[in-house]
Amino acid sequence: MYISLAGYHWKHGADFKIERKDGYNGMQILLIQTRAKVVISGVNYDIFPNTAILLDNSVPHCLYAAGDEYMDDWVRFQLSREERQEMEEINIPFNIPVYLGEDDTLELLIKTACQMFDNENLDKKRIQHNLLMAMLLYIGGVGKNARSEKKIPYEAELKKLRKDIYENPGLEMSAPMIAKKLNLSVGYLNKIYNDLFGTSYMKDVFSSRMEYAQTLLATSDKTVNEIAELCGYNSSEHFSRSFKKYSCMSPLQYRNTGGKQGTTTAKKTK
Repeated sequence: MYISLAGYHWKHGADFKIERKDGYNGMQILLIQTRAKVVISGVNYDIFPNTAILLDNSVPHCLYAAGDEYMDDWVRFQLSREERQEMEEINIPFNIPVYLGEDDTLELLIKTACQMFDNENLDKKRIQHNLLMAMLLYIGGVGKNARSEKKIPYEAELKKLRKDIYENPGLEMSAPMIAKKLNLSVGYLNKIYNDLFGTSYMKDVFSSRMEYAQTLLATSDKTVNEIAELCGYNSSEHFSRSFKKYSCMSPLQYRNTGGKQGTTTAKKTK
């Protein structure tokens, strides 16, 4: 087990793109410090700053900038077959992004590895082994905790977004618009939103508008057209269809029942 090369804070422009169809001849710890997009063996990932990836020998992968710049830290290393098997036995996660949150432990370890190459007075073989083991065990430990705790990137932003959805139900909040604002794909926005709240983004938008509509119908004299507009609908017909789907009655029926869902008037039969 030894480190062959290391790099710290390598920067590239917004047009950064690298494709390694045959991977590396060896293994690599990659610590991505900026937003990025990564493809590993055909699987696409949206990457958040301070995300680690332990790339296995010869695994095809592609790296792309997803902002104004791309920056990473990295360590290339070699493992014997026995050492590789040992890593598997202790569940070190290969070829899967591991989000590290605000912890800078791995960054400091990689920085130390880079400094080591410039010092000829060190027992490099022993230090390399210890540094590399610390990196691998750290990634393995964080990966295990992330799987058990389900750490969600952009958790604070998503919580604020949900608060805005329910406090301002009439605002334009389409998934593509929000995804662009957060620099995410729509699919990944939906995934992390559902992971955090247990429901889809658009279902929350729909529910917030319908709950607001129910409140207005029960407590105000506003027309259906006015309520539709306040709830973010350009068409009262579309609003009425959506409301009936949600409340099992039309807006006027809901108003006439005083907001009591499920109330019906039975006709007398002879």
